[in-house]
Amino acid sequence: MTARLDHYPMALARYLGMVQFFLLLSWTVYAIYLPELLEAVGVDRHWTGWVLLADQVLFACFDVAAGFMADRAFRLYAKIGYTVVTITFLSCLAFVALPLLPRVGAGPEIFLAITALWAISSSALRSPLFGLLARHAATPEVPQLAALSLVGMGLAAAASPYLGTVLKGEDPRLPFLIASLALMATAVGVIRAERHAPAPSAPPATPKSWRLPSWVWLPGILLAALAFQIAVFINAGPRYLREVDPVWLPWLMPVFWSAFSLVVFGAGRLAKRWGSSRLFVAGCLTAAAGVGLTGLPGIAAAIGGYVLAGFGWGAILPSAFGMAAESGSPGRLSTYTGLLFAALASAAFLRIGVKLSGLPAEPGLAQTLSMAPSVIWLVAGFWILLIVYSNLLGLGWRVN
Repeated sequence: MTARLDHYPMALARYLGMVQFFLLLSWTVYAIYLPELLEAVGVDRHWTGWVLLADQVLFACFDVAAGFMADRAFRLYAKIGYTVVTITFLSCLAFVALPLLPRVGAGPEIFLAITALWAISSSALRSPLFGLLARHAATPEVPQLAALSLVGMGLAAAASPYLGTVLKGEDPRLPFLIASLALMATAVGVIRAERHAPAPSAPPATPKSWRLPSWVWLPGILLAALAFQIAVFINAGPRYLREVDPVWLPWLMPVFWSAFSLVVFGAGRLAKRWGSSRLFVAGCLTAAAGVGLTGLPGIAAAIGGYVLAGFGWGAILPSAFGMAAESGSPGRLSTYTGLLFAALASAAFLRIGVKLSGLPAEPGLAQTLSMAPSVIWLVAGFWILLIVYSNLLGLGWRVN
């Protein structure tokens, strides 16, 4: 790889980190104000969870569709910048319109339709852009570059509890406008990035023994993402509240994401040395150990456990992008990245469904849910480990 090729993917990864930061920040603002906005258009607040559930269905479907269309655009036109920016502009318009609709007397049908339009168009900022990153990098470099771009996601998630405290009771129009303008300004950079992009060269062939097909890594990633969703969004708050007052939650909830943001830098380098699948297994084991530690009494065990779990998720996520890139290289990178994002959205769908079912409030299930992430992470890691080492030992489990 030339220095020019090295520099361009690294710059694009940093740019993608900014996109992910503002995209997740937009989602946070949306989730904070959604109950209030639904009530303003005549929909009871208790439907909030069902709307969020529908959003994840749209994300899962259109992440794959957007990835497929991006791969086709790469083959036909070799560029996707103007298309992505146009769709982003549509997404930002829909997002800015959401807090304005109740003020102009819009009914629930229009509000929900605009919400769906925003969710669908947001998919253009996920799989196509990560596919663009993978297209200009050698396959072994993808986890490291994906890790760099995922730092934005970690920082936005860490800031979310503070954002919820700051925006409580504020008029939603300004936060929606600021989030949209920031996202649009960042997304416009994709045109400049493509204009200065070197022509992608054919990446070095990945050994077949390390190319896990989608039927192998998709279940593993879905299980790992489900464990993450339960550990962070269902269990973390109640676990901390066993030790501290609720006023401390905005300071404790970001512990996981701070650890995630710290470890992803090194995780990308480890993936290049060990292989994406091995790092995925190591991340699952680390995350499972972290959740196990939170089962011990004391605030130190809770904090330490979620730090360790954050380290594990920081290894799992970039290695998942590496497995997707290996599987989709050379011509289906965005499609397979879309499958990865669909798995992440499906895990969020399952977590929201669990919360809507009321299961976390059942006294008999609290202990089961508290340890469920450890078990699920172990199963995910064992599944990938079984496939990889069965193939390496010549036991007939061909992975490609």
